[in-house]
Amino acid sequence: MLKANRKPPKVESKELSSASHLAKKFIGKYYPKILFVNITAIEITPKLTNQRKDMIHIKDKYQSSISSILLNGFEVELLDSAFINLLTPNPLRLNNFAYALRELTRHILHRLAPDEQLEKCCWFKPDSTSSNGITRKQRIKFCIQGGLSDFYVEKKLQIDEIDIVATDLVQTISQLSNYTHIERATFNTDEAEVERVAIECLETTLAFVNKIYELRELVAEKLFGDVSDKLMNRINSESVVELMEISTHQFVEDIAPETISNISINSGSLEMEVVGTIHAQLIYGSASDRRKGDGAEIPVSFPVKSKMEVLFKQPLGSEITLHSFAVDISSW
Repeated sequence: MLKANRKPPKVESKELSSASHLAKKFIGKYYPKILFVNITAIEITPKLTNQRKDMIHIKDKYQSSISSILLNGFEVELLDSAFINLLTPNPLRLNNFAYALRELTRHILHRLAPDEQLEKCCWFKPDSTSSNGITRKQRIKFCIQGGLSDFYVEKKLQIDEIDIVATDLVQTISQLSNYTHIERATFNTDEAEVERVAIECLETTLAFVNKIYELRELVAEKLFGDVSDKLMNRINSESVVELMEISTHQFVEDIAPETISNISINSGSLEMEVVGTIHAQLIYGSASDRRKGDGAEIPVSFPVKSKMEVLFKQPLGSEITLHSFAVDISSW
């Protein structure tokens, strides 16, 4: 709006003081009788800044926890981009945010369940409803049990919830899809709704990944328990270097796992890192010496850390590759 011979309105915004000064100088020089009034753009920058601040607490709460379960590089960058969309006020920010999170779950599934590995599983059958024969549910199932047969998982390991969980997780991804389609109901959503839906989407994404890892860990723990006897036989037949240093003979009785982590599963094997306690008998002297009272048998327990790979070959546990096996005898 242009008017002549009117005093300019008082500009309160500090952010625009410099720009206002330049504008007045320019107008006063070239158009001494014309001044701008009703500069409504003054409120735009502060308003967007406040909106941005309103969403930062969501980023602070969720970004670190979700990043910790992602693969560095593209997945972390995709999550960062999702938050950039959330913190940038515009009519499509909720749609873009939900779309980025949905794509993040898709990339996680494809990384944990690559096509060529999934297709080798004994339980896999191409699904005619999918363009490439592989469904999300099948990928989720592979993420959890890999190439282990349904019979072994359900009857031997007694885990019967994978199918139900996989179905639930597929529905979880569908929830994210509800906001990726641009409709009147999801376009230019108000602040309160953006915050509510953003938190819901993040909780959904976090629960999705955590549930996969939780069940995968359960499979690894029960698998370790099932093959532990064969593992003991293997260790006793080869002897433990650290125990050989402090005794004449040794006999490993048990390995009690405390944590099983860094689990990697594919169509033919499961790899895991086991941290726990090894229980053994340290034997001194020959059997004859011990009968005479000149030898001894001492029960001991030491921390142990091992990285092992269980091959899915029958009988299961018959082939275990020990990539590393270290016993800490520093307390001896």
